[in-house]
Amino acid sequence: MASELEQILGQPFVVENRPGGQTGVQLAAITGAEPDGYTIGSTTATHIAVMNAIFDEYSIDSVDWIAGLVTDPRVLVVHDDIPFDSLEGLVEEVKANPGKYSVSGTVDGSTGHIAWAMFAEAAGIGEDDVRYVPYDSQGDSVTANVGGHVPIGMAWPGITRDHVEAGNLRVLGVLSDERVSVYPDVPTFTEAGYDVDPSWQQFRGIIGPKGIPEEIKAKLVDALEQVTQTEEYQNYINNSDLTDRFMDSEEFTEFVKRQDGIVANWVKRLNLDE
Repeated sequence: MASELEQILGQPFVVENRPGGQTGVQLAAITGAEPDGYTIGSTTATHIAVMNAIFDEYSIDSVDWIAGLVTDPRVLVVHDDIPFDSLEGLVEEVKANPGKYSVSGTVDGSTGHIAWAMFAEAAGIGEDDVRYVPYDSQGDSVTANVGGHVPIGMAWPGITRDHVEAGNLRVLGVLSDERVSVYPDVPTFTEAGYDVDPSWQQFRGIIGPKGIPEEIKAKLVDALEQVTQTEEYQNYINNSDLTDRFMDSEEFTEFVKRQDGIVANWVKRLNLDE
């Protein structure tokens, strides 16, 4: 996106990776910058999770939510050797064999963790029936699924497609309000009979320091929307199996507030705020 933004805004864009501290390093850089539109950053639902579960000094009100770009529905996958091929079969199996199976995802409080907790509650699966195994990255989690070390996983479509096509994983359900194009034959949780809130989604967007003037924010939103309409960008999200969902600042902020409410509820229920 940086090169496209340079052309549209006529300003150089320098991309700086700020890893570490479970997004804390990046959040410190964003919140400590001047709200003049010259410092922006990428964001996902992980930011909301850590704001609720880890950081006392940050909340969704600590930054400006400039624009939403895409959503990334969660999919429930199983290793190909697992003896069930539907969500109903999975539920019956794990209830009949409490403690035998485990499910992987990313860090505690992540979209995958909460997605599994929501599904487990809807399916009547108890905490002692299936153990949640957190990994530092989605890649590590899926690798554990492919290797059969953790037979069940919560992931996203793009990172699972090659493994599904290779016959190593199967997708049993999708947390979304509609089926995803890469897995058109896989039902949503709701279609399969499990009342799981489909509004809980991984997302990707752009944030900035709190207090960016509205006219500057509007200029950034317009530039970002132009980028999302380019052929290169559309090819990227299609090849990555992402769902195009551009949201301006007002819509994105309201979306984040809804996500924050879901996270806050589950962080408490999963005892992640202790």
